[in-house]
Amino acid sequence: MSNASLPPNAPMMNGTVPDRHGEADVSSSSSLEHVCAQLHSQVQSFLAASPSDDVTRRTQEQTKIALGVIEQALGDYDRFEALSLSYNGGKDCLVLLILYLAVLHTHFSRLVKTESNRQDGSPTFTSFPTSIPSIYAKPPDPFPAVSDFVEYSARLYHLELAHISTNPGPSKKERSHSNPTLTPKAYPRVEQPNPNMNPNDGDGDGVVDSVDHSISISKPIVSFRDAFELYLSSHPSVKAIFVGTRRTDPHGAHLTHFDPTDHNWPPFMRIHPVIDWHLSEIWCFLRSPHLKDLETTGPLRYCPMYDEGYTSLGGVNDTLKNPKLKARDENGREYYRPAYEMTEDEGERLGRD
Repeated sequence: MSNASLPPNAPMMNGTVPDRHGEADVSSSSSLEHVCAQLHSQVQSFLAASPSDDVTRRTQEQTKIALGVIEQALGDYDRFEALSLSYNGGKDCLVLLILYLAVLHTHFSRLVKTESNRQDGSPTFTSFPTSIPSIYAKPPDPFPAVSDFVEYSARLYHLELAHISTNPGPSKKERSHSNPTLTPKAYPRVEQPNPNMNPNDGDGDGVVDSVDHSISISKPIVSFRDAFELYLSSHPSVKAIFVGTRRTDPHGAHLTHFDPTDHNWPPFMRIHPVIDWHLSEIWCFLRSPHLKDLETTGPLRYCPMYDEGYTSLGGVNDTLKNPKLKARDENGREYYRPAYEMTEDEGERLGRD
């Protein structure tokens, strides 16, 4: 899918994130195969450690479950290209990404070993992938710190990240992959635009006319749902997408590990390996001494906004520091404690509009 076929402000790129000057940073010190091997070793070290408390024990159990879900998905979809990952730089999808890459190490190592042991002399075709198909359905007003972290992690973890900007941001009903039945929208549903047609022309085979024809707009609307439709239309091989949704998220209460889309969403299987993780377990995993930054060997890097009092990240206009983390120092000056100090799920989204 070329940039010309996307609505305005909805750039799509393969494998890279543009820097501030528009140039794509494609550098990475290690191959994806090496990155996956390193993360597999770190995750196994975390699992092998004797748990020091109940949170660590629960996190190890949830890690094993999530690894099993990912392994099942790789078995269910025999072509790697059928799987993609929804990634926005947040804490939940970072956990998911690390676990996914760790499983890829064992999965492809097993496939290569199996094929090398064939007795019939037939040719083998399995090779380790060089990038991870993924989608970033980003808000129209992303925080610079989030954009920087997405750029960093896309480079480090070899994400073939398709950027699709929502325009404007999704409504509250559309911030989940699983929604109640939607009422008719007062804006046009975006279809695959015809690159030969003026996107402002409501006739022909371009953008579908508005439900409310009294509304006039200068550019197509891209909702969260539309972003996924655009992505799937340009990646027809994708049949399932890993999503970092947790049960405490909006519309996450009734999800399972595998759920097909519903309620007017484009058809694909949603895979939720971390659906039953609690907030304390997310932070236990990300801040484990067994998880390291692959470039510096220091602590695993996550978006720095979490250390500034933000607990749930959206766009600039709908994200605030969590009031439950507000505190005062000995001189009475106000500050916010880091997100990992919030251990209960309740109140996690108090900073979101």
